[in-house]
Amino acid sequence: MIQRIQSIYLLLASLALSSPFFLPLATASGDPVALAGTGDNFFADGTYWVKEFPGGMSLLLAAVFSIYAIFLYKNRPRQMRLAGGMSILTLLFAALFAALGYFNAQHLPEGVSAHLALGSAFPLLALPLFALAYRAIKKDEKLVRSSDRLR
Repeated sequence: MIQRIQSIYLLLASLALSSPFFLPLATASGDPVALAGTGDNFFADGTYWVKEFPGGMSLLLAAVFSIYAIFLYKNRPRQMRLAGGMSILTLLFAALFAALGYFNAQHLPEGVSAHLALGSAFPLLALPLFALAYRAIKKDEKLVRSSDRLR
């Protein structure tokens, strides 16, 4: 059934994964001339959006598959695999973002400081939501299998 608790978890995870497309991932403050000289537009305008991030498509892909998984309520094993795969994809995004952010923060010019913005926290919020959805789907599958044994 589509109105199960895992559908709510998957919808909230999809919203959390799509929020960085509307909120900046990081901001930089300091000398505008130094910001413009950062090179690859990482912080050229003072904000870093997900469209400038090489792994940003993984967030869009995970958000779309999260919505798709809601409609797989008749195929719970596939729904569980999708929830697990999306959590791995989100972890890869977070690791890549942390690695690139650390690398680029080390190479910022003098007088420029970088700070994480609200958009970078939302993908991490999706991880426990995927875990809760996985657990709820597994619970439903166990309930269905136990009722099949009684027949």
